[in-house]
Amino acid sequence: MSCGVVHGRVHLTLSQKTDLGADIALDKTITVFRYLTDKDVLECYYKGHIVKRLLLGRSVSNDAERQMLGKLKDECGHQFTQKLEGMFNDMKLSTETMEGYRGHLARIRYAEDGRA
Repeated sequence: MSCGVVHGRVHLTLSQKTDLGADIALDKTITVFRYLTDKDVLECYYKGHIVKRLLLGRSVSNDAERQMLGKLKDECGHQFTQKLEGMFNDMKLSTETMEGYRGHLARIRYAEDGRA
């Protein structure tokens, strides 16, 4: 239950706050996180929800999500957030690759239209 509370608080915070308000709310969330006894459960739960948000494009703000990961990293160390940070990097790489592919297709179509 406490993992759901932390995750819900983060998601609600990111969707309703300004940058300063989000930062303060994330700090409060980290304070709650410190009291959790089984942080691995939160990692699993948070990872599952962040995957859904990233893949479905429902993340309110990638910057705010990265900010939360930074706070978790400061609190628990690099190992705790390594996989989560990898997901963000993979999504960024995927986006860049798709943009390059779409640009390539557009150039091919333009070249074919010029020959026709």
